[in-house]
Amino acid sequence: MKLFCIQKSELHLKKMDFLKTKWSYWFTLLDVNHDGLITRDDVGQTAGDFPVEENLDETSGKLAAKKILQWWEKYILKEKEYTDDQEKFVTEMKAVIKDVAEIVDADKTESITLDNYIKAFKVWGHEDEAKLQKSFELYKPTNGAIPVKQYEADWVTFYSSTDSANPDPVLKSYEAGFL
Repeated sequence: MKLFCIQKSELHLKKMDFLKTKWSYWFTLLDVNHDGLITRDDVGQTAGDFPVEENLDETSGKLAAKKILQWWEKYILKEKEYTDDQEKFVTEMKAVIKDVAEIVDADKTESITLDNYIKAFKVWGHEDEAKLQKSFELYKPTNGAIPVKQYEADWVTFYSSTDSANPDPVLKSYEAGFL
């Protein structure tokens, strides 16, 4: 029985290491100014750049900036949350991604176009459009767009799946150096 517990514990550690690796990629994405820290400067830069990048009018720009600020304030990713209650964690990640997808889908078409994708990642500090296009293609878009539901599901898988045998488009993008 003790050997089984050790093996189970080692498997749990490997799965957590896999998640931590993916979460470190996410934190790198959120480090908009690439200074190695996630601070209010990153929040402000994202909220300020998104309306400009999307060429939103003043009212829409303020609403988008407000949603971005709310998103940053509401969600903090912590390993303890995952280990304490995985089901709750996944539910919270679904809410995180739904909020992000709502922002990225700036034209409210229930799909994310290459243009939406590039603009969103530019405000997160990723300027290489060729790499972003390759990342976008990993989602296997239909008619030039990723359905919002698919985008959300892929990101939830990225945040919460411990199955390293089934890499998602998000993980593939990070591993290929696209993000």
